Amino acid sequence: MTANTLLRGANTAMVIFLTLFLIVAYLAWGMEAQFPLMLIAVLHFLQILLAGLFKVSYVIRLIAQNQLGQVLR
Repeated sequence: MTANTLLRGANTAMVIFLTLFLIVAYLAWGMEAQFPLMLIAVLHFLQILLAGLFKVSYVIRLIAQNQLGQVLR
């Protein structure tokens, strides 16, 4: 896998995980009255999981940028 492919994949994953996190956060915090307690608990767990996956994607992005000799941000 080339560094460019890795960077593109990491960027895509970050966008996907951020979007999913925002959807789950809206469901867990904005619409909690419409869902049973068990589903709310699962949504809160998913927030933690998606945040962790976003962070892993960011680390992979940094690795790819380092391989390409780009400035790390």
